[in-house]
Amino acid sequence: MPAYVHVNLRVIDPAKQAALAPRFQAALKDAGGKILHFGLVAHTLEGDEDPLPLAGVFEFPTLSQALAFYHSERYAPIKAERQEAQQARMFVVEAG
Repeated sequence: MPAYVHVNLRVIDPAKQAALAPRFQAALKDAGGKILHFGLVAHTLEGDEDPLPLAGVFEFPTLSQALAFYHSERYAPIKAERQEAQQARMFVVEAG
């Protein structure tokens, strides 16, 4: 059953973000994932905490594939660069 990684972020280093984006997209695709949405948060509907300005949803065929990607050797250097380029909140859910 599919799994969806949700990310809410603020870019803090645009140059680093631009440099890592193509590598992230290629690694995501190679791991069986795809970007369903990435863009600006339009409105806060509920909650006391304002979201960060950007949000994305990435789909994987299974939860195990999503977790394998996140913990993979290929993603590790991209993740380290991403953490320097963005402030982010991220979680994964399994459909079903």
